[in-house]
Amino acid sequence: MGSSSSSTAAPSPSAAPSKGWVCEVIETVQRDGSYFLDPAPVQPAPDGITAYLMPQQVADAIVRLEERNIRADEALAVAQIERIEEMRRTNEHLGRTNEHLRRIADTLDRVADRLRPPAPARPAVTPQQLLATWRAKNLVVTEDVHAVAACLAPALVRGPVHCRLEEVADRTGLTLDRVHDCVRMLIKRGCVRQAGVGAGGTPVYVLP
Repeated sequence: MGSSSSSTAAPSPSAAPSKGWVCEVIETVQRDGSYFLDPAPVQPAPDGITAYLMPQQVADAIVRLEERNIRADEALAVAQIERIEEMRRTNEHLGRTNEHLRRIADTLDRVADRLRPPAPARPAVTPQQLLATWRAKNLVVTEDVHAVAACLAPALVRGPVHCRLEEVADRTGLTLDRVHDCVRMLIKRGCVRQAGVGAGGTPVYVLP
């Protein structure tokens, strides 16, 4: 089988002692099947436990590994701080952008309100025309209802009517209950609608 050659980076001079010791360990294991550290010549063996001397190459390698781990941890901490700061700046930028967009939207709404054409005015109508329209649509079905409608029509053509049903009863000669029923009939048939109540609880009626 042919051998292939590949170019590799030259090893660092500081790694040469460790590499040599590793090669020594591998050769010893391959030759003898095991490798033993030299007994420590100066350290006594307490309680029958033998102390071993760590080769200088191994100690140096461990020190370099610890230093590399410390540098890696410091670099990771710096990267995390930079990432948090970048996220903070991004959030601030988004906040300013959203506020700017909100102000633009408010401005556009105000412009749209000014440009919106006014609602078409209700064509002028006389009380007689209003009553005729209701009669043509068969919305006024009894004389009592017509009497109440005729009482309300002159005010309705001018705008909202603050109507006390007692006054309508006095003007039409109908009972208060009958006036109430007639007004309900006008509302039910779509002739008028109640637009809330005025001072003192007086109902307010307008044209639909």
